[in-house]
Amino acid sequence: MPPGLKAARPAKTLQTQPSLWTVLCKYSLFEAGDSAWSMIVVSTYFGVFLQKVIGRPGADFGWAVTVGALIVAVISPILGASADNSRRRQPYLRFFVFGLVICTASLGLARSWPTAISLFILAYICANAAFTFFTAMIPAISNKKNVTAVISMTVGVGYAGSLVCLVGLSRLVPTDTTAGRVFLPMSLIYLALAYPAMYLAPDFKAGPRRRLGIYAAYGRIRDTFLHARRYRYFLIFLIGDFLYENAVASVVTLMGLYSRNVMGFKANELASLFGPSIIVAMLSAWIVFGPLVKAIGPKKTVLIDLMIWLSLFLMVLVVSPGMVLDIGPFHLDARLLFKFTVAPLAGLGLAGVWSSSRVLLTALTPADKSGEFWGLYSLSGRTASVLGDATWSLILTVFGEQILGYKIAVAALMVYVIIGAVLIGILPDARPLSGNFLKEERIQTV
Repeated sequence: MPPGLKAARPAKTLQTQPSLWTVLCKYSLFEAGDSAWSMIVVSTYFGVFLQKVIGRPGADFGWAVTVGALIVAVISPILGASADNSRRRQPYLRFFVFGLVICTASLGLARSWPTAISLFILAYICANAAFTFFTAMIPAISNKKNVTAVISMTVGVGYAGSLVCLVGLSRLVPTDTTAGRVFLPMSLIYLALAYPAMYLAPDFKAGPRRRLGIYAAYGRIRDTFLHARRYRYFLIFLIGDFLYENAVASVVTLMGLYSRNVMGFKANELASLFGPSIIVAMLSAWIVFGPLVKAIGPKKTVLIDLMIWLSLFLMVLVVSPGMVLDIGPFHLDARLLFKFTVAPLAGLGLAGVWSSSRVLLTALTPADKSGEFWGLYSLSGRTASVLGDATWSLILTVFGEQILGYKIAVAALMVYVIIGAVLIGILPDARPLSGNFLKEERIQTV
């Protein structure tokens, strides 16, 4: 620098290590709304609403999720490429948040199956698209030193939101036929929790706008796969994630139907059934998987989590209605076994997937490719959801919504987890480095 000239003051930027309190207030609360929406609408009450209020079979719910996930899979590349092109994430986040709120609030008024399913599919698309842009903000909100803590805390906050909303909103549903009462309050809660991430969280600085056509956006995805040697481990991760997320996404949508139609739980019992699993998920995200990722790395943590999922599926196959287990003075019937073994294992497995997979993806993703790579990650997850939900929906359609059909569906999902674990085992023990995050001058704050 020439003598006598003062260095220009840098623009206000995010601190190298933003406090977790800042991250919580400006970013993580979004996941509380997202997880609560998924628990209340997808996992718990829309299936009941469709069956008991609209009068459609449970498999129709599965097909609705499949269609929604397919549309999300198709549009994910253009969404990710558009975000990278403009660099900003928040404008897209706002658009899809408001879309979800409108569709979910209107859902309780639906009285025909085309209206109900159409509103659900639109809300499902908006929820998943919004979550894509939310997760793509990770390089702007964290750094290599705190990314594990940020992700673990965010996942834990998400499950806390699920628990609070499930306990609170379940009081509005004393019977199956009143399931539609939860949709309006859930939409308002989601909007309130999404607001900080939409307007207050650090975001990428806007770059010069360039015209980006649809062909070019999908061409970027094609180019990523064509350069498989350069991104070989990233692609292996995507394929493995695609396979085991078949099971994860399907459990989220299937567990409500399975709990009611196989195990005999009523709508007013679902809070007590899912509550313990959410508590396990919330605590394990904070005190189990966060420290575990830091101690042994994300790859090994993913593999441990997949072993948990295999144990869960084995338990589901073993525990059947009418089963009684005597352990000393304890007399456990099938419902108690399901409530205190299968449900907590599901919570543990869900927390592990989201906590460890995101860190592993971050370790495999250059910062300037974050929008595209997180878009591909979303594409993998959404396509997996298509295949997973189509798998159990087809099995229930062919074999009927009886115990045999549900057991075959669970066995099919178990196979996906096994193959996914084999592929994750191929990956190196990668951990996030400086190149996976934005430099300070490329972050916009408010």
